[in-house]
Amino acid sequence: MKGFVFFTIILFQLSISSSSISSEANNGFSVDLIHRNSPLSPFYNPSLNHSEYIINAAFRSISRVKSFNFTPPQNKADQTIATENRGDYLMQIFIGTPPKKIIAVADTGSDLTWVQCRPCNNCYFQNFPLFDPSKSYTHRVIPCTRPTCNYLFIHSCGVTGECIYGVEYEDESYSKGYLSTDTISFNNTYIGRIIKYSSITLGCGYNNYGSFTPTAEGIVGLGGGPLSLITQIGYQFDKRKFSYCFLPYNSRRTGQIKFGFDTQKNRRGLVTTPLVAKFPSTFYYISLERISVNERTFRPEANETVGNFVMDSGTTITQLKFDLFIKLKASIILSIGKKFVFERNPPKPFDLCYKYGVVRYFPRVSFYFANAAYGLHFSEANVFGRVGPFMCLFILPTYDGHSILGNYQQVFFNVEYDLDKRTVSFAPSDCK
Repeated sequence: MKGFVFFTIILFQLSISSSSISSEANNGFSVDLIHRNSPLSPFYNPSLNHSEYIINAAFRSISRVKSFNFTPPQNKADQTIATENRGDYLMQIFIGTPPKKIIAVADTGSDLTWVQCRPCNNCYFQNFPLFDPSKSYTHRVIPCTRPTCNYLFIHSCGVTGECIYGVEYEDESYSKGYLSTDTISFNNTYIGRIIKYSSITLGCGYNNYGSFTPTAEGIVGLGGGPLSLITQIGYQFDKRKFSYCFLPYNSRRTGQIKFGFDTQKNRRGLVTTPLVAKFPSTFYYISLERISVNERTFRPEANETVGNFVMDSGTTITQLKFDLFIKLKASIILSIGKKFVFERNPPKPFDLCYKYGVVRYFPRVSFYFANAAYGLHFSEANVFGRVGPFMCLFILPTYDGHSILGNYQQVFFNVEYDLDKRTVSFAPSDCK
C-alpha cells in the first residue's frame, strides 16, 4: 500500500479536474517512466531477488520474441500489431472524459494502444478497476466500414457493425475487443499540467485470455505503424519523434519518455543510424554491420545486414541470431582467456557464465550500425551480470526471425526515434 501511495502521489503528483486539463498539446510533452519492479512501483515485490528477476525476465524475453511475426501475409501490405502487456517500463495515461487513470506498458513493439474494458466477458485479473467506456462522454465506437478497421491484421464486423480486432499469441494467449476513439491525457512533467489529445484510436478489450500480467492495465503502442500513438499525435507538434531513457529495474529514480522534443543536441558519443522500412511497419528495424569484443570484430552473414536488428522496449534481454551469438560467445571466451573456465552447466536460459569473482575484467562489447560515426559501446553492466554464484552474459541466442535489442542493454542510454527523418539515435546518459 505504501508503494502505491508513493507512486500515485509523489511520482505523478496528479490532481485531475476540468480546470487543470490543458489543450495546449502542440509543443511536445514528457511523462514519468518507471520499471514495473522498481521500488517506486505499486507492483514492487521486495521478496523477488535479482537472480529470480533476471531469470524470469530472460524467459519472458524468449517467449515474447517467439510471438513476433515477420512474415508478410498474402494480399495485405501491412498490419497493426498489438502485443501482450508483459513489457517492463510503465507510464501513466488517462483515458476518457472524465479521465480514468491507467497504468500501461510503454511498448515500441506494438502499434495499438489498448486497455481492458467493461463489460468484460473474459478478462484477466488486474489490480485496478477496468475502464468503463459508458462513463466517458467522449468515447466513440469505430464502425467496421471505416478505413481504420482495415489496418488491423485480424478484424471483423460485430453484431452492431463495430470494428472487432483479434490478436493471437504464440503461447495461445489472445485478446479480442473493438476499436474506438477517445480522449487520452498525460501529466506533462515539463509544465506540471495535464494535456489532452482527442479522438485517439484505441482498443477496448473484452475477451482476453492467457499469460497477461495483473500489474498493467494495457499497452501504450509506440510502434511505427499507422495506429501507433506517436503517429496519431505527432502531427500536432509537427514532429513524429519520441525518446526515452531507461533506468535499471531497481532504481529509486524515475526515467522519462518525451514526445516532440529534440533530446540529442550536444550529447557526446552520439550514434545515429537509419531506420529500415520492412514488414511489419510496427517494428523499428536498424542494420547491425558488425560486433566487436575488445579488438576482435565479426559480422553477420553477408545477406543478413540490412534491417537485421529490431529495437524493442518490451523485450528485456537482447537476442542475437544463432550464428551471430556463437561468434560473440567464442570471442568473449577468447578474450577472457583459457585460464578462466566457463561454467559447463550455466543457469537456464543463459548460455555463457563464469563463477562469480573469478574473472576480474570482462571484455567490452560494441555494436556498429549502418552509417553511424561511432560504435555503440556497452558498459560491463549492460552485458554481464550476476545470477546466483555466477556472472553471466546477458545476451541470448534466438532462432526466430531477427536479432532483437532488448531494454536491459538500453539502460543509461538516451534513445531517440525520429519517424520523419527515419533515424534512431543513442547517446550515453544518466537519465537526469
